Amino acid sequence: MSLLFNKADNWLAKELPFVVYRKPNDNEVCGFFQPNDTVFKEKNFFKSGFIFSPFDSDKSNIFFSEEESEFIKEEIANLDFKIRSIEFDEVDDSQQHKELVRKGIDFIRSKSIKKIVLSRKEIHTLSSINIIESFKNLLSLYSNAFVYLWYHPKIGLWLGATPETLISLKNNNFTTIALASTQSYKGSLDVVWGQKEVDEHKYVIDFISNNLEKLLQENVISNFSVSKTKTVKVADLLHLKAIISGSINSVNLKKIVDSLHPTPAVCGLPKDLAKEFILENENYDRNFYTGYLGEININHSSNLFVNLRCAEINNNDLLIYVGGGITAQSSLEKEWIETVNKTVTIKKAII
Repeated sequence: MSLLFNKADNWLAKELPFVVYRKPNDNEVCGFFQPNDTVFKEKNFFKSGFIFSPFDSDKSNIFFSEEESEFIKEEIANLDFKIRSIEFDEVDDSQQHKELVRKGIDFIRSKSIKKIVLSRKEIHTLSSINIIESFKNLLSLYSNAFVYLWYHPKIGLWLGATPETLISLKNNNFTTIALASTQSYKGSLDVVWGQKEVDEHKYVIDFISNNLEKLLQENVISNFSVSKTKTVKVADLLHLKAIISGSINSVNLKKIVDSLHPTPAVCGLPKDLAKEFILENENYDRNFYTGYLGEININHSSNLFVNLRCAEINNNDLLIYVGGGITAQSSLEKEWIETVNKTVTIKKAII
């Protein structure tokens, strides 16, 4: 076992906080290892370290400070994928989720809003879970995703492989992405997208662009541009993606993050109305699902990712979080199937 994986295994056994992660299309796995169980928070995003922030921005983030932690970086190559020996019981929450989607569609039509992202939590009780090997499987399976394993004894244990960048900041340049709409990959990127999916993606682009315009007027950024939309493959799913990039005048990471999170890709549009509906009707706490996580102020760069395709592990319970964007044109059955397809990312890796 590598030094980094061995360290993660030891920290789990000692019940000490840590995070190990790999950025998309990278061959290095990094880790922050905190030697005590203090819960640190970072309000202003001035310090260097790893931040883990919940969906509800009114709640506090959890921070592993570079000053308070040991940082390890290690090149990892040729990880063997281990086939799982467990089978997942079929979970039929379809009627409950379809009812939530129906309420969402009614709300959209009555309030003339554009989109709400609605989610559910799927719970599986397993005989055992090999946490480190499951993380290795995620690394092996999803090279173009941000893959992580995060643990704090006072907070919980999370792992995931997310395809979505919230913000990448390097020196005076920034990049974010508009990622939305989903269909199953069936051997080709040459696919047809319905009007519902095209609109859903455009809402995300418009939201990000409008908020960047405000930052432009406030002189936080100096320019930005939006790329052409492309179909991209992430695991067994296809999404619509556009890259939005530009230059900044002053590094005010907190202000930029607050202007983007939560995007319509995980909340809805208008944001306040969508968030209000989510908190009142989903009937469970998303916690860190659809929040964001990643490095801030490491070597003059910050890389934050939206926490999608993720799960929480509580003893032998695996809690998988999945959702999808709802518009006035949504189909109850298709929205249910989309959430089922999204559980595959985590289920493939867990052993």
